[in-house]
Amino acid sequence: MMLAERAYKRVRLGLCVVLAHALVAGPAVAADPNAEAHANGIYKEAKERFEAGDLAKALSLVKQAEAVFAHPAIIFLRGRVLHSMARLREADEALRLADVATLPKPLQKPLADERLAVSEEMHSKGELLLTVDPDTARVTIDGEDVRLDSIGWLSAGKHRVEAAAPGYQPMPRDVQIPAGESATLALRLAPVAGSLVIIVPGGLREAEVRLDGLLVELSAGEKLGDRTPPMHVQAGSHRVVCARGTDESAHEVEVSANGVTEVTCTDIAPSTGTARQVLGWTGVGVGAGLVGAGAYGLLSFFLVDAKDPRYSDPRYQVSHNKVIFGSTYVALGVAAGVCSWLFLLRDSKPAESGR
Repeated sequence: MMLAERAYKRVRLGLCVVLAHALVAGPAVAADPNAEAHANGIYKEAKERFEAGDLAKALSLVKQAEAVFAHPAIIFLRGRVLHSMARLREADEALRLADVATLPKPLQKPLADERLAVSEEMHSKGELLLTVDPDTARVTIDGEDVRLDSIGWLSAGKHRVEAAAPGYQPMPRDVQIPAGESATLALRLAPVAGSLVIIVPGGLREAEVRLDGLLVELSAGEKLGDRTPPMHVQAGSHRVVCARGTDESAHEVEVSANGVTEVTCTDIAPSTGTARQVLGWTGVGVGAGLVGAGAYGLLSFFLVDAKDPRYSDPRYQVSHNKVIFGSTYVALGVAAGVCSWLFLLRDSKPAESGR
């Protein structure tokens, strides 16, 4: 009975070992037989990039190699790259994963030294967790350019962080980084605004105006003219496209901060009879009619009524009314015509088509 029990225990232990080995080594066995050789080729290239100082490329390559075949030597190289990039927490985790019995003996001592160096730095330095909006901003720490994805652990103490981007107010901040801990800093840059006016010779009627690909919505009153109202936009480069029919005019414009920038869309045909021109000429016509009516009244008075003996009689009001109304009509007609010309017609001359 005891012999049978011992045999059963040995068989059970053997099954457990086989099962554990299958769980651990299963993915590698099931992978492409050439996976290890392929990973080794990528690993060698990653190592060359690392030794040349191209850390970003080295990290990308070593991650590719690790995805193909996660050998401890490859993970160790990832830890070394992350250490050089001052990403100590990630480096410490990678080095811990690489510290296994299957790591080649020549690498065991360098791994131990690397882990010790990372541990000492994590106690003497601090981690800066920095976020910047927009993430395309140029970031400097203590006056030196840095990349957002490469900011890691810095020496403990006070540091000057500044972010700047075209069209935004630069934002400098001081941050205190404690030793062995993390400091969080979020910078959200405020956009600098300017004003943009888009001019379409020939009028905005029947014209389509786009700013950075978005349609500029204009009211019926605004379409009476040939220029948009000032639009508040972020300072910097913008693309303006005007179109009428098959004609199109595109412009790259630099909007200055705290100022008004004008851009004129050329090379598009003018609108046929814009509402502004119709109103303008209508006003001129009404003014001319009023002037004509007033002039007729005045001429009637001077040529006929002024010679009538009854004119000197204060009770005779007909002639006096002709003078008053005639003068008023002339004044109103002149005012209507001049205003229509100044405000509706003077600046709406059709531009040449350019075709």
